[in-house]
Amino acid sequence: MAKVLLVHGAFNEFWGPHELKARWLPALRDGLWHHDVMIDDDEVAVCFYGDLFRRDPERDDAEAFAASRAGIAEMLAGLDQGGTLEMVSQAVSDAAFDRTVDMVTTMMTTPDLRDQVRARIDDAVGHDTRVVVAHSLGTVIAYQALCRHPEWQVHTFVTLGSPLGSPMLGDLLDAPVVDGKRAWPGSVQRWVNVAAVGDRAAAVSSLAEHYDGPVDDRRVDNGHRAHDPEPYLNAAATGAAVADALRA
Repeated sequence: MAKVLLVHGAFNEFWGPHELKARWLPALRDGLWHHDVMIDDDEVAVCFYGDLFRRDPERDDAEAFAASRAGIAEMLAGLDQGGTLEMVSQAVSDAAFDRTVDMVTTMMTTPDLRDQVRARIDDAVGHDTRVVVAHSLGTVIAYQALCRHPEWQVHTFVTLGSPLGSPMLGDLLDAPVVDGKRAWPGSVQRWVNVAAVGDRAAAVSSLAEHYDGPVDDRRVDNGHRAHDPEPYLNAAATGAAVADALRA
């Protein structure tokens, strides 16, 4: 198994694990470059689950999906200014509405979707996995997996553009709350949370006050690409977190 596991966020349904790694690995290497650390291809793996959200026009219940989609589109369109849809759209792109509707509809009409996503990340983590680097929705999936598996030997958890501080997640995290703070993610010894200026998905940029442990909150400037994964990965702050874990 690889030492570093990359977990992507939403809106990757038209990519694949090899394409995603080809996009992300150079950015990860640039982040490590700041700290004179090199990493080989086989030391990095990708947990890919985007295909589970890809719409299938030939599915048996296509008509039911279309009906559900219409209702969900109407519901999302009725959200007020500053609501969930605006946050997601601004975080990704101004043309994200249709893809957001597809994603939400898939989540609501696929009964075993959560189990399928869980199986992907459970299979991707091995005894050699030292660092889990997750972006956006991937931080939620990775956090839940780490909580479920305290026996894993993951040393460092790096979250990029994470919504884990958002109160909208509510009970979706499936993690206990003690004295107002959520559980620490399993075996993790260090958690570095990187949030970019202007990233609406990471509007609550400090996670330290929300989780039962010393989250190291860091701020970066990704310019007009506030929520994009590549500028997060090539940032010196991200590179430092991964480099320190590889050296540990």
